[in-house]
Amino acid sequence: MANSSNVYDYYYENYLILYNLYGRGRPRVKREQYEKLDVELMQMVSKGEDAELSRSEVARVRDIEYMLLDDIAENLLDRRGG
Repeated sequence: MANSSNVYDYYYENYLILYNLYGRGRPRVKREQYEKLDVELMQMVSKGEDAELSRSEVARVRDIEYMLLDDIAENLLDRRGG
């Protein structure tokens, strides 16, 4: 678990940088919340690979992605790559 915490420290630091630049108006999550939300998101995404997610599950995935700024991170990566 210590290794996973170190990885999350890195991701959380990146999240904080993104939040400070682009997070205006979004809820800011604490470190522990970040890890819990990310674990929940990964579980739902992997479930979605095997079976179709319900509407409420899709909505939850979008909520988590919004809180974790995944949409912003993805847009920035798309811009750099293209």
